[in-house]
Amino acid sequence: MQPDTLHQLRGAVELATDAVDVTVSRIADAHQTIVRQVYAPFALLGPLAGPVRVVEQIQSTITCQVYQTILTVNQALTRGALTVLDQPADRTPLAWPDRRRID
Repeated sequence: MQPDTLHQLRGAVELATDAVDVTVSRIADAHQTIVRQVYAPFALLGPLAGPVRVVEQIQSTITCQVYQTILTVNQALTRGALTVLDQPADRTPLAWPDRRRID
């Protein structure tokens, strides 16, 4: 593959990674804002406020973990793609022998 093509592919991978990171982060922030608005009225319910806060914390923890997992997978996929692109031309998957079975 031509060096310019590899450079463009690397740029595309990095651009896609950045786009996913920014989008997921903004969605996560919006999600948390909405959740806080949903739970806020329950703070006025006296004895129910404590248990509602516990439920909100559990839900918030799960939500944060889901978004963090998406970001972690995005970074792992980026590293994998860049590793493939950084391989010498004779080691790229396109140059590997065809391993399909011929029966």
